[in-house]
Amino acid sequence: MFTAKELGNNIRIYRNRRGLSQGMLAERICVTPQSVSKWERGTAAPSLDSLYLLAQTLNVSTDALLGMQTSTERVMIGIDGGGTKTEFVMFTENWKLLKRVVLDSCNPNAIGVEESVSVFCRGIDMLTAHNPNVCGIYIGASGFGLGKSGEQVQGLLEKRYPDIKIDSGNDILNVIACATNAQQCVAVICGTGSIVFAKEGKKLTRLTGWGYLLSKLGSGFDIGRDVLYAALQDAEGLGKATSLTQAAQQKLGSTVADAILDIYSQDQSYIASFAPLAVQAYEEGDAVAQQILCANAERLAQVINHAVQTYDCGKVVVLSGGMFTAARCFTKLVQERICPGLEIIVPQHPQVYGACLLCARMCGVSTQQASEKFWKQYQKMIRQ
Repeated sequence: MFTAKELGNNIRIYRNRRGLSQGMLAERICVTPQSVSKWERGTAAPSLDSLYLLAQTLNVSTDALLGMQTSTERVMIGIDGGGTKTEFVMFTENWKLLKRVVLDSCNPNAIGVEESVSVFCRGIDMLTAHNPNVCGIYIGASGFGLGKSGEQVQGLLEKRYPDIKIDSGNDILNVIACATNAQQCVAVICGTGSIVFAKEGKKLTRLTGWGYLLSKLGSGFDIGRDVLYAALQDAEGLGKATSLTQAAQQKLGSTVADAILDIYSQDQSYIASFAPLAVQAYEEGDAVAQQILCANAERLAQVINHAVQTYDCGKVVVLSGGMFTAARCFTKLVQERICPGLEIIVPQHPQVYGACLLCARMCGVSTQQASEKFWKQYQKMIRQ
């Protein structure tokens, strides 16, 4: 049943989420700040015209403002952020998936804290536009846990959404959560960038993953760069002939040499977009592509083996990320080079599922039936 107090509380929640003061909101809808204050305290209610303007300005439905929700279930958001994309999933405490949003990279160390916060706010606002009942948000993202930028992002989000419980960590925690309950394991992400962690109970030890300038760990960026380098070497007569040259030229619309300025103006994910050319050429028997994938698989396996041999992290190895899910041949090459006797897990669920699990646990929600319910609904979502 509608009450002025509930309406006022929802106006306050959505105003805060839009980063507006009472005065700023009043100015936008042509009323006095005192009117907004009275609405939020529940001592007065806006007219129908003002209610419509409030909904437009706050980017929500009038039903959401009035609290006319069809469900009283708690709602949560799990977020997985990588070097190429940031994925948001909103779900209920009974594991009904409500909405999914995919935006650009959110790594604060690559794009800056301010832009990272902007990405998160856009996604959260898109999800919460019609539902004010969000009780928790968990962010597992690349760049979090390295330096203070992740903490800064979380702090700014807590100010923007003071009524929502927020926690965050490195995206490797998403991988571990969705793949295994083991307290000891080696967890690997290999996508645009690569990183390896040794997990010893609650202790996580980072091995490499220091960004594209100081890491060479078989990532999509590494492989994509090797493709472009091999094409240049071939074109200049300094390297072996390879089908990668023609493949790179087709993707670029010119020779690699003619595209140099454009290549240098792009980010890491653009360079990583050339990695699939190596996978395709490898499967077609190209010797240079085989050398590229084998060398990168060897580097990654060396770090995994070092983790297993050096740390008390058990016998479980979790391989996650785009290079494993989209390139079976690369996964096989890495597995062939890992120490024998280890249990290799390649998670079937996306990393955002791990973020949802961590969010549910943070909010005291059972995860007992999460896996099956999530997967069926998620598959429908990505097909839409």
